[in-house]
Amino acid sequence: MKFNKHLLLITGVLAVMLVLAGCGNNSSSTKSSKQMAKDQTINLSTSSEISTLDIAKASDSGSLTPLYQISEGIYRLGPKSKVENGLATSTKVSNDGLTYTFKLRTNDKWNNGQPVTAKDFVYGWRRVVNPKTAAGYSYLFEGVKNYSAIQKGHLSANKLGVYAPNSHTLVVKLSHPVPYFKLLLAFPTFFPQQESAVKKYGSRYGTSSATTAYNGPFVLSKWNGTSDTWTMTKNPNYWDKKHVKAHQLDFQVIKTPSTGLSLYQQNKLDVISLSGEEVPTYKNRPEFKKFVGGSTMYLEMNQKRVKALKNTKVRQALSRIINKQTLASQVLRDGSTAPKGFVSTNFFRNPKTGADFAKDAYEKDGVAYNQSQAKKLWQQGMKQVGQKKLHLSLLSDDTDQSKKTTQYLQSQFNKLPGLSITIHNVPTKSKLSRSTSGDFDLVVSSWGADFADPINFLDLLTKSNPTNNGHWVNATYDKYIEASKTTDANNPDKRYDDLVNAEKVLMKDQGIIPLYQPATTQLWRTNIHGFVWNPAGMSNGYKGSYVTK
Repeated sequence: MKFNKHLLLITGVLAVMLVLAGCGNNSSSTKSSKQMAKDQTINLSTSSEISTLDIAKASDSGSLTPLYQISEGIYRLGPKSKVENGLATSTKVSNDGLTYTFKLRTNDKWNNGQPVTAKDFVYGWRRVVNPKTAAGYSYLFEGVKNYSAIQKGHLSANKLGVYAPNSHTLVVKLSHPVPYFKLLLAFPTFFPQQESAVKKYGSRYGTSSATTAYNGPFVLSKWNGTSDTWTMTKNPNYWDKKHVKAHQLDFQVIKTPSTGLSLYQQNKLDVISLSGEEVPTYKNRPEFKKFVGGSTMYLEMNQKRVKALKNTKVRQALSRIINKQTLASQVLRDGSTAPKGFVSTNFFRNPKTGADFAKDAYEKDGVAYNQSQAKKLWQQGMKQVGQKKLHLSLLSDDTDQSKKTTQYLQSQFNKLPGLSITIHNVPTKSKLSRSTSGDFDLVVSSWGADFADPINFLDLLTKSNPTNNGHWVNATYDKYIEASKTTDANNPDKRYDDLVNAEKVLMKDQGIIPLYQPATTQLWRTNIHGFVWNPAGMSNGYKGSYVTK
């Protein structure tokens, strides 16, 4: 998830999928793992503020994560990204893979009591792809019929290949087969939107908990658009409410792990994230949890704003002056690992051999540390662009981990002759805004996968993708990505090779600089019975954070 474009690394408790069977810090929850506490209230933390609750505009983890809990779409993701029915009761796919027909539940309602219908999907999808909406995730609709023509202004959004023959039947027409289409439908951008609510609130829609429509397991309250605390309560109108065991989820933004730990020790938080300094102390305790996979931290270089960053050797020099292993193991010290490339390890496997995609696509020079080579490339590149000195701004979030990362990067970049760096650590919402508008030279970005396919990473860096904030362009790269979506879409082996080749091109040309693969390191209160730690890396869906069966 991104369009922080970049923050889809879901931090805090929200990086994982939880099953809250019997939860709460009521003392009765300690009596038996089969006996639930009367007070089913969970106290959770997150490092990211909510930017928006507008499904069409949400693009960062701080916004997308709550949308998984307060909204629901056609499908939801279970363990290992297995697609399960959400609002769908059945699915029929044509033999050519171009037509999907969904039968929808008849008993789901919006929080105002009105029924959720197929028309809510049609309206929501058209709103996302309408260029006027400026939806950061609109590109995910690329395979839906007429999407490209709509984006170019040749057709109205009403011509998108989706329609509702009746209230509880949804038909989708694709322009070409999309192997991962069902996975996309479990992502919030594809969830329904209530037209009456969107029109009622206009530009205020999704800017507060009171100006948002809900059809999921929870209803969000106490968020005014800028507050760093909010509450989710069980939605009485949700079709599957009997399986929602938690009554209330209380959230607060915690940007400093030491603050979170203090609140955890005071029994004021039930799940927290740990810093690198804290991991050694708690790593052998039963409440300690760790997971690596499905996300990547990387550096985007704004080639549109900075002439020197258009030079491949300059970009390669910036990459090779960074010791990624030191950053992960000695600076962060939280279990994060050095990257093999842009697509993370432990994420996707070769359909023929079972090998990790990251291993097959590995280009050593794209992530290598070589100080002498970096300085040589720097001198050559700067000579080619006709400059002796360069000053760059480095943008990132204002979390404890982000500050450590930017300080380390600054110390490494200062080793390149004539290069000076100014750090800007700002709140996530400001970073998103500046990244989107191109107000940066270098920006530390993060991507956490929305669905389990390498295209979810690699598509971000194509020429036309709105999340390509660094404006890196490579025709060969785009050719491989296009082939994976068209001519090779129905051939798993050829498609896989296309994606591997695309990653290799990206790393050889240093389109971005992978920094590290984040680790989720957390403490889970041991007396909260029923918590199942099941990190997915792709989604916090239904079987993620509020249900047991």
